[in-house]
Amino acid sequence: MNENSLKFLFVGIVALFALIGRHGNTNQSAVLTEKFPPKQNTIAHLTEVKSIISKKQLDFLEVPRAEKIIPKRNFDISEPILNVKAAFVKDLNTDTELFSFNKNLKWPLASLTKLMTAVVAIENVGLDKKATVTETAVATEGISGNLLANEEYKIGELLNAMLLVSSNDAAMVISEFYGGDNLVRQMQSDAYSLGMDQTSFIDPTGISSVNQGTIYDLEKLVKYILEKHPDIFKITTMPEVRIREEISGAEKELLNINAYAYATPRTDFLGGKTGFTDEAGGNLISLFNHNGHTILLIVFGTDDRFGQTDILYNWIKKAYNFN
Repeated sequence: MNENSLKFLFVGIVALFALIGRHGNTNQSAVLTEKFPPKQNTIAHLTEVKSIISKKQLDFLEVPRAEKIIPKRNFDISEPILNVKAAFVKDLNTDTELFSFNKNLKWPLASLTKLMTAVVAIENVGLDKKATVTETAVATEGISGNLLANEEYKIGELLNAMLLVSSNDAAMVISEFYGGDNLVRQMQSDAYSLGMDQTSFIDPTGISSVNQGTIYDLEKLVKYILEKHPDIFKITTMPEVRIREEISGAEKELLNINAYAYATPRTDFLGGKTGFTDEAGGNLISLFNHNGHTILLIVFGTDDRFGQTDILYNWIKKAYNFN
């Protein structure tokens, strides 16, 4: 074969490869167009795309979340006049502090203590375990829950009584079932792990004034509950609940003592916890939904915990723009 023939053959081979490549690319484009149509980056087609490629491959297609709107202060509205030892308001969605007064004051927690008791019960005991009410538990200060000695309840039922009517008896039954002082030690350990360095627990009820903490510490506990155990606060929004005694099968009706839940339930109320002792006065943790924002309000040491919370919450709605 001469040189010219070789050149002709080489050109022919190159042309043939080019033709095959063009045909192959056309088919590949057709396949991609079928699986990923021109609107592939729109929300309407996002589900279809997700079924074809992996999550990690899809990350770049995710629609960006809307930026969080930070509440803007209207300084024409003067600060509220309150009769409390400490008070605090925070927009948890944007982590924006809206009001603060003595948030680092260490104060008797009273029955706010029971929020940590509930966390320990859920994480370390189990809601389906059955516990017997003892004479010692019944002898605990207060009769909320109407528990009787030798009755048997699931821990979950006792939790309802503890959260809705702040039953000290129910808290003590849970504590005894877990091992008495062991429960308090676990509460303290959990507090340290959450960075609640100014909080101390000596009993699971909050009766003792040695159970103390700061609003700043309680904020950490509230955030943890919302993230890990939101049902704790959901329970506290219920106007009433019936708890079942395991031996007889009888049910007892408990009415929520939280004013935001029991009489005329508020649609914006997301939960909370009451607390009162002579030493502490009235304490209250409240969560509200305002314009899509979860607002945390805490008041310490007041004779009118709901009234003071109302003043503070109404002021927030006037003093801040959430749109």
